[in-house]
Amino acid sequence: MSEPLFHLAEPKDWIAATDEYTPASLDAEGFIHCSTEEQLSRTARELYTDCNHLILLTIDPGPISDHIIYEDLYDTGEQFPHIYGPIPTSAVQTTGPYLNHLEEGLWLENTRSNRDWMDRILHPDFVEVGMSGHTYTREAVMSANIDVLYAEVPLDGYRMDLVDEDVALVRYVSRVRVEDMARVAERASLWINTNEGWRLRFHQGTPVQHV
Repeated sequence: MSEPLFHLAEPKDWIAATDEYTPASLDAEGFIHCSTEEQLSRTARELYTDCNHLILLTIDPGPISDHIIYEDLYDTGEQFPHIYGPIPTSAVQTTGPYLNHLEEGLWLENTRSNRDWMDRILHPDFVEVGMSGHTYTREAVMSANIDVLYAEVPLDGYRMDLVDEDVALVRYVSRVRVEDMARVAERASLWINTNEGWRLRFHQGTPVQHV
C-alpha cells in the first residue's frame, strides 16, 4: 500500500467539498499542492506561519495515482507530490486541525519575537507554567525579551489529541540549546478554536532530568 499524501486545506474549501475537493490552487495552477509525511511540517512552517485555521487532509493516493506527479517546479531542489485534478472526497482518509506549525512558531525567533504574531496566537486568557514552576500571564510572555532560540524542529514526539471538537491537547519534548547546554522538557499545550482561529490557552513545561 502506498504511503499517504498530505494537504493543508482552508476550512472554507473543505466545507464546500461534496464528491470532490477542488481548492482555488487547482484553477490557479492546474494542480493541488501536497506533501509527504517528511515534508509536511517544513512546508507548513515555511508557507503557512500566519494561518491558524488549517485543516490537514490525509489522502490515499491509490484511487488518484494516475494524476499524481512528483516534481520540483520552484527550484527547491526537492520533488513534491502534485495532484493534477480534483481529489475525490472518498480518497480522503482523515481530516483534522493542523497546529504543528503554530507550536513550532513558539520556538522560532522570527515568529516568537513578532508581537503581532504572538497577539494573534495567544488566547486572551493565556497562562503558562514554565520549567521553573513560575506562572506567567499573557502580557508577561508578550513583553518578555526573547533570546535567540536554538530549538530542534520538527518537535520531538509531537502528538495532538482532540479533547473536544474545538479543544486540542498537544504534547511533545522540547530540546533547546543554550550556549553549550541542552535543556530538555516535556511540553503540553491546550489550544482553543475561536472565531479568530486556533489560539493557545495554556502551556506547561516540565524539565526532563535524564535524556
